[in-house]
Amino acid sequence: MPQLRLGWSYMKSSGRERDLLGRACLIVDGYNVMARMAESSLEQIADMEGMRDRLLHRLSEYSAFTGETVILVFDAWRTRDPSRRRLISGVQVIYTSAEETADERIERLVYLLRDRFREITVASSDVAEQQVSFGGGALRVSADGLLRRLETVERKIQARIRELPGTSAALMKDRISQEIMNILEKWRRS
Repeated sequence: MPQLRLGWSYMKSSGRERDLLGRACLIVDGYNVMARMAESSLEQIADMEGMRDRLLHRLSEYSAFTGETVILVFDAWRTRDPSRRRLISGVQVIYTSAEETADERIERLVYLLRDRFREITVASSDVAEQQVSFGGGALRVSADGLLRRLETVERKIQARIRELPGTSAALMKDRISQEIMNILEKWRRS
């Protein structure tokens, strides 16, 4: 069985070992979800890098809050440096090789990881990908469903922050206009 090195061993595990394994793994079809975030086609997204960063940030917060392992997969055709893996803010980010689609990599990941996690969920609105993932034993959630999950977690995080001692004041993003938020975001990225 081919091994994909993500920092885990992919050997079959016994039931006892399985109890020690991760609870849940979320595998995200990056460009599919980005298109839903932008409510347009990928070709119409002017700042692809910025959109990738926003998705990565949201998934990082989700992973930290829920304890789920998150793997974000991108097709190589949208990046200058294909076939790479990096751990960024707790999220495993994978760019496929030029000859491999995100769907193919996700399908392989589902089969490789199904004995390492009690639950694997694939986030994609690609119907064929959902069917293949489900056939491999993974749960599926649409891109819209994932975005709703992310929003729910973001609200829970904000609620917890407000409950902390000394944080009774509203968060900065609650006190300034969206226009100012956009300017600050541009400064942060430059």
